[in-house]
Amino acid sequence: MSMSTSPTGPASGVPLGDTAASTGAASTGMASLLAPNTFLNLLVSELRYQDPLDPTSSANFMSQLAQLSQVEQLQSVSQSSDMGAATSLIGRTITGTDATGTVVTGAVTGVTNGTNGPTLDVGSSVVTLSSVTQVGSA
Repeated sequence: MSMSTSPTGPASGVPLGDTAASTGAASTGMASLLAPNTFLNLLVSELRYQDPLDPTSSANFMSQLAQLSQVEQLQSVSQSSDMGAATSLIGRTITGTDATGTVVTGAVTGVTNGTNGPTLDVGSSVVTLSSVTQVGSA
């Protein structure tokens, strides 16, 4: 039996190179850590590299699954909150930047729930909720 000399993650004991490969190295940032597929890949890696003489207890796995469930629920609440904030801006005048970096000022006429969060229709421009810099009155 040969010993592995690859560096391991801080708490999981999973070789870092294997974790990055299994979770899709193209994904970066906190969003990639919260993806369910990332969690499952880490769980499989944890099982693959656990010490057979000291296996991880089922209680630890249940705890991890409960934490994943909490994160998913928090994401859902956050997305609902963002959409609520965006819809409350309909009819109000905002200032923000569109995708090209142009400053846009005008009344919000509609809201779309995009892949990166809510987007606001301002005239012929689309402004993400996160790029709004000023909100005026209706």
